[in-house]
Amino acid sequence: MKQMLHCLLAGLVFGGAAFAQPEKSTPSPSSPLCLKLGADETLGAHYAAFEKLMTDLYSRAGLCANSIAMSPKRIEQLMANGELDGDWFRPSEYITTRGLEQQIVQQAIFGLEARLIWLKKSGFSGNPADLKGLTVGYRAGFRWIETHIPLMGGKPFAITGGSQVKALLEHGRIQVYATSSAHEPNVIAAFGEDADKLTSTRWATEPFYHLLQPRHADKIPALTKAIKDMIRDGDMQSHLTMPGVIAVPLRTGN
Repeated sequence: MKQMLHCLLAGLVFGGAAFAQPEKSTPSPSSPLCLKLGADETLGAHYAAFEKLMTDLYSRAGLCANSIAMSPKRIEQLMANGELDGDWFRPSEYITTRGLEQQIVQQAIFGLEARLIWLKKSGFSGNPADLKGLTVGYRAGFRWIETHIPLMGGKPFAITGGSQVKALLEHGRIQVYATSSAHEPNVIAAFGEDADKLTSTRWATEPFYHLLQPRHADKIPALTKAIKDMIRDGDMQSHLTMPGVIAVPLRTGN
């Protein structure tokens, strides 16, 4: 289940005897304050793996971070008012639509594929350019897909859960279903013995980046190097245990 790691601050302890109040200590360069990171509580059983990834990343960069579980919307609010130091990760679509390019660590942590699923008998080619005029169901909340269906000429049809996909495809309410690689296995499983009637293909890969408050811009180079080192030596891949989450290529020029 969801795990939560809070940054606990030690308070002054007063005994029964009278002691002089100690001077307030200030953090030294060798003992930096831990950054508070907004952590996506909706990851459920996969939360712990991502928490360990972020802890290892910061440790490798010579930094300290504590993850605080909350909803993505709450993370967005606290990042906006400066109460959080960072956000675990957001997709590139989220970043570009909000002009946050200067706040990201310049190497993606992982990627999710946008996938197209359809009935073989429909005759759909699998080419995104051929979505024009088709009704395309999509999982509500995946904004890249939501944005790009109309750009390809498709008619978006929001679906809250994968359990409806089978009936919608079989009855022709939708011709294609678009979802993430993380959710595709559940959609296919819902077809049971009829799964062989389906086919699917990759549409695009959406990279996810770690965000920092602008006041921590000086930490971006160290975190960028740490992510790249984790990818090179295979540590990153060992953390990416959530189905559908994929490794991404190293970004050059940073």
